[in-house]
Amino acid sequence: MNNILIIIDGILAKHFLERLCFEKGLGYFFTVVCQNSEKNNLNISSEYIDLHYFDPTSTARLENIMSKDFKQAFIYMQDEFETKKSYEALRSLNPNLEIEIMDFWGLSVNDTHANLADARMTLSRRFMDFLPDIALTAQYIGLGVGEIMEVKIPAGSIFAYRHISSIQQKRWRIVLIYRNSKIYFVKPSFVLEPNDSILIVGDPVVLQSIFHNIRGKAGQFPMPFGSNVFALIDMKNMNQNMQERVLDTTLKLTQKSNAKRFFIHVINPKLGVMYEKLKKLSEDKEGVFFDYFNTDFKQISTWLQNNDIGLVVTDIKNFEKEKQAFFDLKIPIMKVGEASFDELKEAIILSADESELENNANVITDLSKQLDFGVILYYYNPNSQNTTD
Repeated sequence: MNNILIIIDGILAKHFLERLCFEKGLGYFFTVVCQNSEKNNLNISSEYIDLHYFDPTSTARLENIMSKDFKQAFIYMQDEFETKKSYEALRSLNPNLEIEIMDFWGLSVNDTHANLADARMTLSRRFMDFLPDIALTAQYIGLGVGEIMEVKIPAGSIFAYRHISSIQQKRWRIVLIYRNSKIYFVKPSFVLEPNDSILIVGDPVVLQSIFHNIRGKAGQFPMPFGSNVFALIDMKNMNQNMQERVLDTTLKLTQKSNAKRFFIHVINPKLGVMYEKLKKLSEDKEGVFFDYFNTDFKQISTWLQNNDIGLVVTDIKNFEKEKQAFFDLKIPIMKVGEASFDELKEAIILSADESELENNANVITDLSKQLDFGVILYYYNPNSQNTTD
């Protein structure tokens, strides 16, 4: 049977050993060494625990039990000096034994076969978990650096009423959803709701950003669909006025929303006033691309998915032509009409489905707040009586 040595004392000893006795199916035999002063405090009864009472800092006394082939040793003591001396005694008897030390003092041990468990850091992290707006990260599995995180979705979050497939997940993933004390596995069609908790994994820096996006207030659009705005200008099939409106809408949306940057993809380029304007813009700012090879939208859909695009700006004609391709992107599409962007003053949401209304309203109200638009919601109920809020 595998043997594990535990050197322990104080009130922590009693609590630790009681917990150990409740564990089932460990498959180990534990040799426990305590100070003589602990003899009357411990009342442990287990066929898998062999108790010894002596001073563990004594090399001679430890040597009497080291005939067993210990796989691992734990030192869990309240006194710094005795912890060090117990470690030194163990190491002198077995130079290759794996030793785990509970560290309350900031010990420094240069030993590849010894691991320090920083009790101060562990307790501080656990206590901080109770603070509001602090990310809950896994500390005892994986790397323990924040690559696994649990986040609760508050009411009004930009992630509420979102399909999983509509959330841009680059360098991070949603892996589990907790709802009403039940576990749900991720499906593209699953809709997140307020008070859901999601388990996310990925780059720790990215997860911290996602955490603040989830917990943050309104005004974060185009998140969670993506971070950037994309516009498609077809110089062959769009008249110059429409090209101007698409460009103007893209620039102003990027400026007024929470978008990080814009991308303008020009297909079928031809010389003219608009070409020169776009050429100058490409020299001043990155993000304008002239495509001399592709003549339609289908060839650039993969590019959109790889560049964190959260909103696509296009004209009505191109939208109708490429409707299925736009739908497959699962991100918002803005169709530019006859009016200029500066003339827009309010947003209107029309829906005959209550869940769809909640879904759309969450996005539109978030964007409208950034653009300082008024919002009107029309809900057509089953009795064909429309109401306005």
